[in-house]
Amino acid sequence: MSFLHHHLGERTHTQIHSLVLPPGVKTPTQVGNTHPKKSIMSTCKAFELLHMDLFGPTTYTSISGNKYGFVIVDDFTRYTWVFFLNDKSDAFETFKIFVKRIHNEFETTIKKVRSDNGSEFKNTRVDVLCDEFGIRHQFSTKYTPQSNGLVERKNRTLIDMSRSMLSEYNVSHSFWAEAINMACYYSNRLYCHPMMEKTPYELLNGRNPNIAYFWVFGCKCYILKKGTRLSKFENKCDEGFLLGYSTTSKAYRVWNLDSCTLEEVHDVEFDETNGSQEEDENLDDVKDTQLTDAMKNMDIGDLRLREVMDVEDDKDQVLPTSNVQASGSHNQNRASTSGTQVQDQQASTSSHDQPSASNQVQTLQPTNIARDHPLDHIIGDIQRGVQTRSRLASFCEHFSFMSHIEPKKIDEALRDVDWVNAMHEELNNCKRNQVWELVERPSDDNVIGTK
Repeated sequence: MSFLHHHLGERTHTQIHSLVLPPGVKTPTQVGNTHPKKSIMSTCKAFELLHMDLFGPTTYTSISGNKYGFVIVDDFTRYTWVFFLNDKSDAFETFKIFVKRIHNEFETTIKKVRSDNGSEFKNTRVDVLCDEFGIRHQFSTKYTPQSNGLVERKNRTLIDMSRSMLSEYNVSHSFWAEAINMACYYSNRLYCHPMMEKTPYELLNGRNPNIAYFWVFGCKCYILKKGTRLSKFENKCDEGFLLGYSTTSKAYRVWNLDSCTLEEVHDVEFDETNGSQEEDENLDDVKDTQLTDAMKNMDIGDLRLREVMDVEDDKDQVLPTSNVQASGSHNQNRASTSGTQVQDQQASTSSHDQPSASNQVQTLQPTNIARDHPLDHIIGDIQRGVQTRSRLASFCEHFSFMSHIEPKKIDEALRDVDWVNAMHEELNNCKRNQVWELVERPSDDNVIGTK
């Protein structure tokens, strides 16, 4: 190769490869071109350009027997219309009705439409319709959905929204058309245009939308019975769930579970607390108000178990010898210097405020305590009794505790009483559940350590 480079001089890399490789062999260097994002508006008013696309067939047939969705998006306002079809051939009639409705409702004409090269859009009937109304029909490049990316992204948005709406209250997938229709209805009135900073509804109609009547799709509702004579003690409502809104009758579209029918009603009450919209439990409802106030003013990691004196439990408890000696030290003289120092420390501690438990616990408590244990090795006030968890049962259901800093060494973990208690609890659980079995160490294997 170096010999070729020396004699071929300034020839390009592709020319050199064409000389070295056999005839007919090409290098796989061709990649698709990028499609930059639009940063300016190419239209200045509504219905100058409409983007159209068809998705389907879906896995589930809707309750109306449809399998396809026909989506139309306006380029300027980003207002979206969605129609549901039983077959792809119905797209022409739907588009024809849509063109006439736009002409009568908004007193304007559509200038251009853009679609892919599907047979539902690229046919003689659509060409005749566009020529009749003076509409210019543009097509995206084959196998390049980025050319019609605005409506392609809108399709994905509607499908993702409908999937989440169906799973919110575990609604059957047969209602996918109702979910997409409601997702389109919400997106026109809630999402803002990325450049105009207004909703599509406001850009198209010139006024802000009213969203006071919005409810969560699929939430439980109670439908008032009408048209039937009821007795005094008969139930006056049927149970159902919300499926959308009717733009023609200004009513709610609900599914009646008793009659298994789709109804448009006005007298209906909604209940959103039967799903994930249920309100969380208020943690301030704990009975011990002093405890909640302390928890609010305490940083993470500062919580320690409270040391309380349980009189009933201490009646049957035998104090160590060191405790008995300490209680009788007020009536007799101590000969040792260490005993005098301990008494002075206890007297100074009782005359001042007691330090917090986090400041008291600085070293690891010994696991085995001898009968004549030195008093200077005892942590905390000896008169306050033993630690107990009896006062923690009232709020353990409402709070969770985390260590402020995770120790990286064994020495750091042994200084924290919470970590020591957690390690002992974990070891006891492993021993009780017989997690491991002690065996002799193999001579030819390494022992893997754990954290």
